[in-house]
Amino acid sequence: MKKNNIFLILFMMLAVTSCQSVKNALSGVKQENSDEFLVQKKNPLVLPPDFTDLPEPFEESPETAEVQIEEDIEKLLGMESSVENTNNTSNSSSIESFVLKKIKEN
Repeated sequence: MKKNNIFLILFMMLAVTSCQSVKNALSGVKQENSDEFLVQKKNPLVLPPDFTDLPEPFEESPETAEVQIEEDIEKLLGMESSVENTNNTSNSSSIESFVLKKIKEN
């Protein structure tokens, strides 16, 4: 009886240790073969030719920067400058006067 128990325990240990290889064989998992001769080497890193030439910072005066910001805001909002607005008001006043003259004539 002791011999049967020993054989049974050894058989179970053998079965448990070989389970992974049986599982891989049944599922069709291929072994990973890495061939060091198939690896391509990359080119070494190279610095650009003008890497050491850094641009010098440009300092704007606060007044010109403020005017530039206002102009940019006007462009973004689609607003016209004040010079163009005065021309439009004179045109609109002439249009208004023309319309008023036509109304008075009728």
